Amino acid sequence: MSEKKQKYAYWMRPSMVAEIEEMLPAANATSKGDFICKAVEFYIGYLRQQKNINYLAPMLAGAIKSEVRSLGKDVCEMLFKLAVEMGIISNITAAVNDISDESLDTVRLNVAQEVARTNGILTFEDANEWQNGGE
Repeated sequence: MSEKKQKYAYWMRPSMVAEIEEMLPAANATSKGDFICKAVEFYIGYLRQQKNINYLAPMLAGAIKSEVRSLGKDVCEMLFKLAVEMGIISNITAAVNDISDESLDTVRLNVAQEVARTNGILTFEDANEWQNGGE
């Protein structure tokens, strides 16, 4: 049920009244009063939305920052574990094989170039093919 309308007197610039009259069809308004009611309803809705955005935005930003921090911590822990495992593999490989410092430097340089070329996406098959000279 709609509220009964009442008459009010407000001051308005004549140029605004002319624009209202011009825009009546575009607003699907039946009168200047109807146009003004629709405009006020629209503006009130806009202000309420802005208030909600201003309230929610900091809360969302805080939640996102917390999730990113948590994700960063998880990634750091996984990288640490991976580095430990790679260190173990490197030490075992070095102990089992008699690898010279020059050979190790050459392999490190070649692997770094290959990782840069493939953007870090290496498979065991790619490494095997690279070791076998592209056979």
